Amino acid sequence: MTGGRARSAAARGVIFIIQLYRNTISPLRLPSCRFTPTCSQYAVDALTEYGLIRGCWLAAVRLCKCGPWHRGGWDPIPERASCDGHRTVEADDLVWASPDKRGESKPRV
Repeated sequence: MTGGRARSAAARGVIFIIQLYRNTISPLRLPSCRFTPTCSQYAVDALTEYGLIRGCWLAAVRLCKCGPWHRGGWDPIPERASCDGHRTVEADDLVWASPDKRGESKPRV
């Protein structure tokens, strides 16, 4: 196995464990995630997009936000930087954007 294939296999292994949790343990618990997407979906997205190391880091930071001290809401994985080093969508633009551009189906009050 080459380095890239080993890394993707490791990320797929972690994704498998997350999916196993989502299909076996999560249905037994009441829905309590204060974020959209849920923390487990965020972790799968981060691992898929950024690989094992950065994906696990992003998921760990997200899990640290899970508590009464954070209000939650829409929190997608960060956009990848383009070739010139700028993100395709600025975070400040999303704050003032319409709910559909932020990925919400209806405005939050």
